[in-house]
Amino acid sequence: MREMWNKSWNVNTVGTHILTHTFVPLLLKSSDPRLLFITSGTSALGETEDASYIFNKSPAKGWPKEEPTFGAYRSSKTGMNMMMCEWVRILREDGVKVFGISPGFLATGLGGNPELYKKLGALDPVIGAEFVRDVVEGARDQDAGKVIRRDEIQAW
Repeated sequence: MREMWNKSWNVNTVGTHILTHTFVPLLLKSSDPRLLFITSGTSALGETEDASYIFNKSPAKGWPKEEPTFGAYRSSKTGMNMMMCEWVRILREDGVKVFGISPGFLATGLGGNPELYKKLGALDPVIGAEFVRDVVEGARDQDAGKVIRRDEIQAW
């Protein structure tokens, strides 16, 4: 269990921070710099209270329970959101527009079963990619410093 949690944090939070730190000197050479972090709707703390959301369903009563693998992912993405806020602070005076992008529930192969995700309502990954492109091109500059979804600001 520890290995799985550490791996999630190493990939989604620590690794992302180190990669960002490494390439900031190049970013600062841009005439219109933007820094994007891909987060997740499942990282929103307030949304954990919605029991109708598939990822918030409680397991049956009793112990032992299935190993909570999804919690590691959610937690690491929540940590990444805080890291994004730190980069907003660090790069504010340099004029870098920093975003957390929550592309939505997409039927990618990252979770291992895109066909199942489609049945659960996941969208085509192209929709998420188009959203990212729009942010890169400046369509959401007014929302810099926040975690954004296609049609709203994601609550913390």
